[in-house]
Amino acid sequence: MIEGRMHWESGMKVVHRSQRGWGVGLVIEVFDEGRRLAVRFAGRDGVTVVSGRDPALRAVPEDTPLEEVRAPGPLDAIMSGQGETLAAFRLRARVARLEALRRADSLGALLSSRVHVLPHQVGAAGRILSDRVPRFILADEVGLGKTVEAGLVFAGMRQVGLAERVLVIVPEHLAFQWLAELFHKFNSLFSLLTGERIDEMGGAEAALARSPLAIVPLERLREDPGIVEVATDLPLDLVIVDEAHHLADDALYRALEPIARTSFGLLLLTATPVRLDPREYFRLLGLVEPVPSATFETFLRRLARHEQYVELAKSILACDDTGAAVARLHEMEPDDPLFARSLPPGRDALLAHLADHYSLSTRLIRNRRVRVGAFTERQEQRHDVPAGGKIEAAAALCARLADGGEKALVFHSDPQALEDARVAIARKGREALLYEEEGTIEARDRLVARFRDPDGPMVLLCGESGGEGRNFQFACHLVCLDLPDSPLALEQRIGRLDRLGQHRSVQIHVLVEPGEEAFLADLYEKEIGIFREPVGGLDAVLASLPGELAALRREPLGSRHEFRRALATRIAEGRRAQHEGYDPMLDLRSAALPELGRLVEAGFRRLGIEAPANSVRGEDATQDGLRMLSRSLEEQLEEVCVEVGRRAGIEIDTDQNVHPFEVSFTLGSQMRIEALPGMEVPDEAVTHLGSFWRETAVARDELEWFATGHRLVEALVGLVRDGEEGRAAVLRVPGTPRSGALYTRWHTVWPVSADLAPGFRVPSRQASRYLDADPIVSVVDLAEGNRPMSALSDLVEGREDVEAVRLRTVPEISIDVAYRAAGESAQAELERRRGAAIAALAAQVGEEEERLIAAGSQAVTSARSRQRNHRVATEEALKRARVELDAVALLLPA
Repeated sequence: MIEGRMHWESGMKVVHRSQRGWGVGLVIEVFDEGRRLAVRFAGRDGVTVVSGRDPALRAVPEDTPLEEVRAPGPLDAIMSGQGETLAAFRLRARVARLEALRRADSLGALLSSRVHVLPHQVGAAGRILSDRVPRFILADEVGLGKTVEAGLVFAGMRQVGLAERVLVIVPEHLAFQWLAELFHKFNSLFSLLTGERIDEMGGAEAALARSPLAIVPLERLREDPGIVEVATDLPLDLVIVDEAHHLADDALYRALEPIARTSFGLLLLTATPVRLDPREYFRLLGLVEPVPSATFETFLRRLARHEQYVELAKSILACDDTGAAVARLHEMEPDDPLFARSLPPGRDALLAHLADHYSLSTRLIRNRRVRVGAFTERQEQRHDVPAGGKIEAAAALCARLADGGEKALVFHSDPQALEDARVAIARKGREALLYEEEGTIEARDRLVARFRDPDGPMVLLCGESGGEGRNFQFACHLVCLDLPDSPLALEQRIGRLDRLGQHRSVQIHVLVEPGEEAFLADLYEKEIGIFREPVGGLDAVLASLPGELAALRREPLGSRHEFRRALATRIAEGRRAQHEGYDPMLDLRSAALPELGRLVEAGFRRLGIEAPANSVRGEDATQDGLRMLSRSLEEQLEEVCVEVGRRAGIEIDTDQNVHPFEVSFTLGSQMRIEALPGMEVPDEAVTHLGSFWRETAVARDELEWFATGHRLVEALVGLVRDGEEGRAAVLRVPGTPRSGALYTRWHTVWPVSADLAPGFRVPSRQASRYLDADPIVSVVDLAEGNRPMSALSDLVEGREDVEAVRLRTVPEISIDVAYRAAGESAQAELERRRGAAIAALAAQVGEEEERLIAAGSQAVTSARSRQRNHRVATEEALKRARVELDAVALLLPA
C-alpha cells in the first residue's frame, strides 16, 4: 500500500480503508487535478466518485485481484441465515431517514446554520432554493440578515451537490467578515484570495482552480482582468455579490457582468432602497432576470406601470371594499379573468394574485424591519466632557457599567486611543480586551469567548474593523470614543448590538468633546437621527457625507446652518421613501409565509411526528415550528453521530468533563477503524469539542458546531451510509404472520455516469430537487401471494420487543419470490414519485413560460429554448433514476 498523498492516474488500483466491503477498485477517470476520482469497485455496482484527498483511499499493487475482499450482498446474508445486530440494522435505517430529511426541501441545510433563523430568512432562502434557477436580488433592510439568507441558499445548494464552485465577491473591508461568517455559521472554509495570495499561488488561474470556495474583494476584481477571464471560463455554481449597489461603478460592472451571466446561481445583496435609484435597479435586475428590459427607457415604462399596481394594492389594503380597485384593474388588464368576475374576489385573494402576476420582478426579495419586527429601541446616552477628558470619562463609564454587571463594547478608530483606554480602565481595577491586538481568527475566537463569558472581562475595545461578523447581542452598551465622518461606518458599529436576537434596548454612549466633535454629534442626533433608528438603506443619501464634511470645514462657520437644513431635508425624503414608499406586493412575495408554513408542515411529516396545533399558521407560530423542527433534527443528528462514533472506537464524552449540551470526540490510536471518510486518524489524540444544539453553538462561538457540513459529522454519517454494516438482519417481530415476512428498504440512485461532472451541470442533481428521496420500505408476507404488510415497517424500526436471531437454514425459494414482489412494490412507488416530480417540473416551467410570454421581449425565444433544454435534460435524468436495495430483514413471528 502506497502511503501519503498520491498522484492519481487512470488504471491504478485502490482500496478504501473505511469501506472494506467495496473491495479493490479500478480508477476509471481523474478529475479536478486529482481531487476527485471515478472508481469501479468490485463490491459496488456502477461507478463511485470518491475524493482523491481522502486519506482512507490507498493505492495497491497492480497485480492485486479486483475481486479481492468482495462482500456478499444483504440478500445473500439473509439466505444463509446470517444477520447483524438489531442495533446496527436500526442505526442504518435512522441514517437513511436522516439523510433524506437533511436533503428534503433543503430543510436540513436551512436548519443547520449557526444562527437563530427566523421565518423571513428561511422563507427567502426556501423560495430561492425552490426556483429552477437561483438568481435573485436580496434587498432586505439592514440588520435583517441578508448574509444569513445567502448562506442558507449556499448551504441548501451544497447539500444537493449544486454548489461545488462558489465565488463570493465583496468590498475588501467586508472580506474577513464573510470568511468568518461562512466558517462559523455554515461550517464552510473559503479561501480569501487577496492580490498577495493570488500571486503566491501562481496567478489567477491557479488560485481559482485550487480554491473551489473562494472570496475575492471587489477592488481586486476591478483591477485584475485575469481574475475576470478565469472566473468567466469556470463552471461557477453560485456567485454572491455583497454591497451590490457598488455596481453603479461602470468599471466594476463591466468586470462583474460576464462572471454573473455565466454562473448558474447569482445572489446580489444590497440594502439600498431600489426606489431611490431606478438606474441601479435596472442594472441589477438585468443580471438576474431571464428576460431583462432591453433599454433603460423600457424599464422606466415598466416601473411607471408597476407604480399604478402598487397604488391600487395600497388602496385594497386600506379598505374592505375591493370593487373600485377591481374595476380599475379590469381596465388595465382586460384579459385577466379574475378582474372580469361579476363578484369581486376577496382582499387576500386579490392581493395574492397581484403579487404573483403583476410584481415588477419575481427575482427581488426585500423584507422590511416594520414587517419583521423583533427589534428593540435605540437610546442615546450623551456624555459631554471637557477637552482631553474623553479617555478618563470612558474608563469611569466602563467601570461603572461593569460594576452593574453590564458588558460594554467600545469603539475608536485610533489604535493608540484604544491602548490608552485599556490602561485607564486597568487603573479603575477592570480588565479590557483589545480586539485589534489579536491577528488570527483562532486568537480572536478565544478573545470573544472570554468577553462573552459572564465571568470574563466586561469591556472589549475595537477598532473600525473590530467585531465585523461577530454577534454581540449578549451586550447592550456601545461606547463611542469617537464619531466617524461616515454615518454608514457608525451604523456598522451600532449594528454589532442592534441585531435580530437583541432583547434589550441598545444604549449608545456618545462621549463628546467641545468643537468639531460636538457639531458632528449634533448632526447625527438631530438631522440624521442615527441614534433613534438605523440609516441602512440611506446609502444613496449619506455616501457623500464624509466629502461634504471635509469641504464644510474649509468654509466659514456661518454656512453650517444651511448645510444642516439641507441635510435634514435629504434625510427626511430618504426616510419617507423607506417608510411610505413601500410595495405591498413585494412584501407579500418576500415574506412567503404560506409557502413557509407548508415547508414546516412537510418537515413534521417527514420526521414522522404530528405538527402541533397552530404551529404553521402565522409568523410567530411558524417560528415556533421551525424551532421545534430544528431541535428534533439536532437531537437525531447527535444520537446518530454519538452511536456511530462509539462503534468506531472514538472516545466520546457527553456528561463527564463537558458542560451541558456539549460533546467531545477524541480521535486517536484507540479507534477501531483506520480512517474516517475525508479525515485522517491522527497518531496522537485530537479532541473536537462542540455542540449539536443551536442555542449553545450560537451563544459560544469558540465551540465547534456539529451540524450539516461539519467534516466530522459528515464523516460519521458517511461511514454508515456508504458502508456495508447494518444491511441484513433476521428479526423476531410481534405481529408477524406465521409464514414470516420480508422487510426491504430501497433508496433512489441516479445515473452514475452523469455524476462525474461537477455542480449544476449534472442533470441528476437538478432532478433530485423534484424527486422525493425518502427511503422506500416494502414489507411483504412470505406466504403465497406475498400480500403487503406495511404496518410491520414501523415495528421493525422502533418497537422495543424486537430481537435479532440467527438461523441455520432459510427457505430460499420463498425468500426469492418475496424479494421480487417487494422490488416490484418499490418500483411502483418510484414510478408514482417520478410522475409527481415530472408534473412539478412541468408546472414550474409552465409558470416561467407564462411570465416570459407576458414580457414580450425579443429575448423570450432564447430564454424559452434554455427552459426546454433544462426540462428535457432533467426529465431524462428523472426517467433514469432507479431503486437499489439498501437493507433487508427476514421477519419471524415472536
